[in-house]
Amino acid sequence: MSPECTNDFIEIARGVCEKAGSKLTETRQHMLEVLLDVSTPMSAYELTDHYNMLLACDIKTMSVYRVLDFLESIRLVHRLQSINKYIICNHTFGACEEHPPLFMICKSCQHIEEVEVDPEVIQALTHHANSADFSSVGSQIELYSLCIKCQSTFHKNLS
Repeated sequence: MSPECTNDFIEIARGVCEKAGSKLTETRQHMLEVLLDVSTPMSAYELTDHYNMLLACDIKTMSVYRVLDFLESIRLVHRLQSINKYIICNHTFGACEEHPPLFMICKSCQHIEEVEVDPEVIQALTHHANSADFSSVGSQIELYSLCIKCQSTFHKNLS
């Protein structure tokens, strides 16, 4: 991400933190910068290593988990539950608050796209859950698939 976009995101994050009654501490800001710096989802352990390498400091994994929990609670970061990795939220203006995000996860290369789900789809899923005597408590949907790049590789291997 360009420095201008990173700065814009950090300013938005600062406002989101203040709205939640908290502050964007230096450690939280650095974690966002690390997540903005990487192009793939990362585990807390991978983020710890990357954070320590980029900032030449020694943050502990437990601290990383606390920071990630906070950033996830205010929806600046998402934890992809199926792979236990974290990514930055692409909807920094609150779209994830209105509708659960859908994560398209490439099973081959782990490329991820966050997309907004049509409210009718959410209603249908909620209806099906209720019909099966379940109550929807999830905050996101994860769908494994193949990205366009991996699809072409997959089809070439079949030929």
